[in-house]
Amino acid sequence: MNFNTLISLTVNGFAMGMIYALMAMGIILLIRAVGVMNFAQGDLLMMGAFITCWLTIDIELPLYVMIPLALVCFAVLALVFMFTVYWPLRNASYPAATIISTMGAAMALKEIATLVWGSLPRSMPPLMKNADTGKAAVLKVGTVTLQWQYVLTILVGAVLIIGVFVLFEKLYAGRMMQAAAQDSYAAELLGIPTILTTAATYIIVVILSGVGGYMISPIFMVSNTLGSLQLRSFAGVVLGGFGNIKGAIIGSLVIGLVESYASIQFSQYKDAVVFLVLIAVLLIRPQGLFGEKIADKA
Repeated sequence: MNFNTLISLTVNGFAMGMIYALMAMGIILLIRAVGVMNFAQGDLLMMGAFITCWLTIDIELPLYVMIPLALVCFAVLALVFMFTVYWPLRNASYPAATIISTMGAAMALKEIATLVWGSLPRSMPPLMKNADTGKAAVLKVGTVTLQWQYVLTILVGAVLIIGVFVLFEKLYAGRMMQAAAQDSYAAELLGIPTILTTAATYIIVVILSGVGGYMISPIFMVSNTLGSLQLRSFAGVVLGGFGNIKGAIIGSLVIGLVESYASIQFSQYKDAVVFLVLIAVLLIRPQGLFGEKIADKA
């Protein structure tokens, strides 16, 4: 493997890792703020890809109109998702009811996407194209040639991740949202409407996945199989240390890099390589890279 190939694989791996990190951060936010494990995160990414493809290809909206309209669509999708999948079951006596409902939602989202946009995969143009050829634009860094799509994915993902991390970890508003969702009774006594804080969390989570779907749509064909990428985001969550936002981000980036490097020699078995690495790490450190070690019981 020469230097140019190594750099290209590293950039591609970081870009895919950013996509997994966006989904992983959404998973962690719902766990910490609402107490729900969302098994439909990958299918929300799929819906983001279909929505942005529809607005770009079918309706032919310019970018400066498409982006804010897509964000509105993501917010509406988040509210529908919340009020159908989580809110009616939030006080259910069966603790796993909301988990089962997200599994059902994942299947429903696939069927909705197939019903609305058809079963055939759709292609999405790159965000940056060569003016002469119409093909994906490339970035020359010395002798290294990189695709702008991957570079943009890293930049957009980093901005979103930093913004959400600061909101929930450093700002009072984010901490208030988490506290309100975790103790609704105390929040209501303080005059904090938990329905609004929960809705805001869901909107942020769906925007993270939706933007991830938009960024990945020119790299993969837009189809209802995009939801399977959620497995890698779960791997990133577990690798980083379950419940840890920083760990989920770093774990997802590691998964993306391993997947990218494995594509050279093990292209047909890269998924197996990814999960073998995950198992190997967990055998050495069961709590993940950044998880807290569970104290031994006396």
